[in-house]
Amino acid sequence: MVSKLCIAVLAGAAHQTSGFVTTPGFSASITEQSGSRVFLQQGATQGASEGTSAYTSACVGLLLGISAGLVGVARSKTARRAIAEPKAITDGQFAGGLVGTEHHGWGTYQWDPARLAERYPEHLPWYREAELKHGRVAMLAIVGLVAPDFIRIPVNECTNSNLDILNAHKMLIGPGLGEGPMWWLLVFCAVIESARFKQLGLGFENLTLENAGDLNFGKGFLPETEEGKTLMKIKELKNGRLAMLAFSGAITQAAYFEYTHFPWAPMP
Repeated sequence: MVSKLCIAVLAGAAHQTSGFVTTPGFSASITEQSGSRVFLQQGATQGASEGTSAYTSACVGLLLGISAGLVGVARSKTARRAIAEPKAITDGQFAGGLVGTEHHGWGTYQWDPARLAERYPEHLPWYREAELKHGRVAMLAIVGLVAPDFIRIPVNECTNSNLDILNAHKMLIGPGLGEGPMWWLLVFCAVIESARFKQLGLGFENLTLENAGDLNFGKGFLPETEEGKTLMKIKELKNGRLAMLAFSGAITQAAYFEYTHFPWAPMP
C-alpha cells in the first residue's frame, strides 16, 4: 500500500519536473552568448521565468501524484475488504436464522424495519453479541437500582447514607487510581471480556452466528432439547430488551424528579 503511494507520487513529480531540470531558455543563452552580458542576463531572466513556471508545474504534478496514489490505496482497501467479508450469510433465512423470531404466541415475528440483516449480513454475529451484552448489563443494572433500598454491601463506602443511584459512580470510583469498589466491578468485567477475547480473537474473527453471546456459562443448566434451548435464549433476549428500556426510563425519571428510590418518582 505504501509502496504504491510512493511510486505514484514519484511518477507524477518526475513527469512534471523534467522541464524544470533542463531549463531550455537559460542553457540556450549560455551556448549562444557572444560576450554580451546583456544577452546573458536576458537569457537568465527568461530561464528564471520558465523555471518558476516549471516549479509550479512540479507542485501540481506532485499533488496529482499524491491524489492518484491515495485513490489507488482506497481501491486496494476496498478490494481487500470485498474479498475478506462474506457477501451473505443469510442462506435464505430471516436474519441468518438467528434465534428471536419464535415463541411470540402468534407464529414467527420477523421485525427488521431498517433491513440491517439484509444490508449488512456479515455483521449479524456482532449485532447479536452486542445486543446480548447490553441486555445482560441492563438486567444487572435494574437489580442495582432496586437492591440498595433494601440491602447494602458491608463495605464502608457502600454503607454511606448519602450514597444513591445518581452519585454512586462518583463516590465509589476514587479518590485515587485503583481505589474504591467501582474498581472491583472493572476487574470483574475485564476477566469476562478477556476470556471472550481468548475465545473469539482480538478482532473477533472467530465470532459466528452460532457462538454469538455464548460465554460457555451454565451449560449444565440449559434444557436438553433444541426446542428448550431456543425457548431459554428467547427468554433471555426478551428480558434483556425489556431491561434496557426499563433502565433508561428509570434512571431518566430519577434524575428528572431528583428522587432516587423505587419507583424513582415521588408518590402522591
